[in-house]
Amino acid sequence: MNTVSIYRVNGVLLLALLSVIILYYGRIFLIPMTFGILLAMLMLPVSRKLESWGIGRVWSVWLCILLILVVLTGGVMLISTQLNNFLSDLPQIQQKVQQLIDTLQQWVQARFGVVPERQISMVKKSVGQLGQSTSNSIKSAFFGTIGGIATAALVLVYIFFLLWKREKYEKFFLKLSREENRGQVCDVLHQSIQVASEYLGGRLISMLALAILYVIGFLVVGLKNALLLALIAVIPTIIPYLGPVIGGFFPLAMALTSGDPGLAISVLIVLVVAQTVDNYFIEPFVLGSNLHLSPFVTIISIIIGEMLWGIAGMILFIPIVAVLKIFFDHIPYLHPYAYLLGEEGESDGSPGWIDKVKSWFGK
Repeated sequence: MNTVSIYRVNGVLLLALLSVIILYYGRIFLIPMTFGILLAMLMLPVSRKLESWGIGRVWSVWLCILLILVVLTGGVMLISTQLNNFLSDLPQIQQKVQQLIDTLQQWVQARFGVVPERQISMVKKSVGQLGQSTSNSIKSAFFGTIGGIATAALVLVYIFFLLWKREKYEKFFLKLSREENRGQVCDVLHQSIQVASEYLGGRLISMLALAILYVIGFLVVGLKNALLLALIAVIPTIIPYLGPVIGGFFPLAMALTSGDPGLAISVLIVLVVAQTVDNYFIEPFVLGSNLHLSPFVTIISIIIGEMLWGIAGMILFIPIVAVLKIFFDHIPYLHPYAYLLGEEGESDGSPGWIDKVKSWFGK
């Protein structure tokens, strides 16, 4: 019976430890770079299509960046417009919130015997303690906004150079490998680009479809500011599993402030139905299981990503682990790790009718 070499185990543990240290302390550089790489992979088919129409490489890359800026600007303007409508209704919302607080105070008094005056003093004490750090929070938010703009600009710079000189980077990886392995290296690079671009593109299409479902559902049940609440609910869904729960909290809270229990129940039904449609019909078609990661590994990736890179890690670590699995699949002595990361049997996991529809479109 073959035994596992203690030196190999120590080597794997040391590599894992060094990787964690590099990912954590290098996150200021690695987060925007990773966003740039993934977005460049997403825009690569667009750039190639523009070049096939006779547009030069530099201009096609600029058009890709312009497309990203237009989408981001359009989203910000749409949210700002809807936010203005929300602010106009704010006095009514505050009145309803006050009524809800009064009801809650009466319940607390009846349940725990704490009079409203005592409750208010407890809240004021907590708010006073919180208010001591208000100025620091405002400063942090200000510098965080500036840092976010600078990071976004840096990501766009990365996208430009990655798309402009993409053949150079591919040749770099080929030069690192032996002559007999270069075909396999090309296969790994192309699969990595395809998986990352399909994941991001499929996730964006899924979010758009989910937003449409939310808007329709919220309008049908009579929830005010349906478009704004739908956008707020959809944005966190870029994070699998946890995102839908986080996103659904705000529209549900707004429904509760209306004072109508029936509206809150209706909004909850809309959230559940829309998520069911997205999980079982939309995502299997636009996303499928292209990542070939097990659900357990996906959850672990989200948790580790949050620990190392925060919210950015919750978004980025899933495609990163999927790309790692592709590398493991092509290196024989790393096959056990690829098996550990992947789904049992590497099946597509999509319903049968999804496979038939995909076959019609040649997918």
